[in-house]
Amino acid sequence: MNKVSKLQIVDIIRSSKKYPYLIVFSIAIVLRLVPEILAFPYPVGYDVINYYLPVIKNFEQYWSTISNQFPLYVSLLYAISQVFHANPRLVISSSIVLVFGLFSLVIFSIGRNLLRLDNLQSIFLSVFVIFQLGVLRTSWDLHKDMFALALTFFSLLFISKTPKLSKNLIVVTAGLNIVTVLADRMIGLLLSVTLIGSSIVKRDKGLAMVAVIVVVIYGLSIQGNHDNIGYNLKMASSSNSYNEIYNPANLIVLFLVMNAILLPSGIIGFIKSKLIIFKIPLLISMIGSFTWIIIPNTSAFLPDRWIVIFSIFLSLFSGYGFITLIENKHLTISNRKLNNYLIIILPFIFLGSAFAASPNNSYFNIYGAFHQFIGPYGPITMQYNSISLPESRSLLSVINWINNDTNTPEGSVILGSKHLRGWMELELIERSFLFADNNSKLLDSDSYSELYLLEIKSRQPTRIPGTYLQELSYKNNEFSVFKLKLIE
Repeated sequence: MNKVSKLQIVDIIRSSKKYPYLIVFSIAIVLRLVPEILAFPYPVGYDVINYYLPVIKNFEQYWSTISNQFPLYVSLLYAISQVFHANPRLVISSSIVLVFGLFSLVIFSIGRNLLRLDNLQSIFLSVFVIFQLGVLRTSWDLHKDMFALALTFFSLLFISKTPKLSKNLIVVTAGLNIVTVLADRMIGLLLSVTLIGSSIVKRDKGLAMVAVIVVVIYGLSIQGNHDNIGYNLKMASSSNSYNEIYNPANLIVLFLVMNAILLPSGIIGFIKSKLIIFKIPLLISMIGSFTWIIIPNTSAFLPDRWIVIFSIFLSLFSGYGFITLIENKHLTISNRKLNNYLIIILPFIFLGSAFAASPNNSYFNIYGAFHQFIGPYGPITMQYNSISLPESRSLLSVINWINNDTNTPEGSVILGSKHLRGWMELELIERSFLFADNNSKLLDSDSYSELYLLEIKSRQPTRIPGTYLQELSYKNNEFSVFKLKLIE
């Protein structure tokens, strides 16, 4: 049997209607599944351990809180776990892998249907986007953001393909966009403003009606979230809202790490493409990325989140920019066009794979070089939850020791880092976990006559006031437990 040549494979892909979708979906599924497999049995994602797992396991207990926090996605996860009697960890991981795969298909469809690319070019575009740091970082723990972004891209694709919305399509479009804005507050705001801008640009009364409906629904949904919004506005106006993490140097480095390599081709793609409806959220998220210039040193407007969102939209235009350069022979490295695409895509695949799969201290992950600046905004690698995987292993040993009645009696109070709150809620038995923004100040209050202090070796130690006697009760490679007793 003769071997199938590379050109024959390319021809099959170019002419096929189903294989390209399967290829793109498979690549995305494998890419997002790898971090989960490598980290097993420990979860990846800060919000996974501190939000999704505790909420789904204790949904009724949390409902009064999460009902005011755009609970659509986590409610879907809870419903799935209940209907299928599935382990919450499995539901959370499987859902984000599926959402990531569907997102890749939407990007492929944008290439085929809006940018008029062939199958091979659309595969390049989709793979280029999903291997970007911004996309992978969002899928790491901002699962409802990823869900909302996938719906947003699909909504904008649907609207772009429909020149004028009929009455029936108005209902469908409004329904799709309502689900999207109810999934996440920031993405909901972005989509609402985008719909308003698009209806003005397209001069479509049907789209204007959809925009009004969606904005009203979004406005009603944030009423329950007014406490958080009011707090953010208070922070923005307060002279005491300084946050050293959100300093200009950190945010500039974050912006450059996320976007510098994408900007040159992104500008070309922005100019050459006719994706007007996608240009609107790109510009909005760019403005959000630089709100720190107007009100510096505050997290009130979450500029770091806007930077990540901007990079996701920019990657779409950047990928198209590279395609334009290759097709017009302005970027000719090899005589074969396919080789040019491979030469461009392989470095991005390497960078994305290193971020997704490398250990926390790996030299292959170049983002580690910028950890001093971008560490507060996200992980250096996806092989991390609220603590590193080796620390996760050690923490479970500590919790097993704490849960033993001969070591700590039932009803004991454990004081520790807020980053451990999810682990403690899930694993601690008949004991309570205490944390604060400043544990040293909490100890200064002398509110507890006796408690146990759990210290992480990799983090700054808690200052223990002189009013407490301290005794080292347990220690392993990553953690120490001190028994503290108030001096009478």
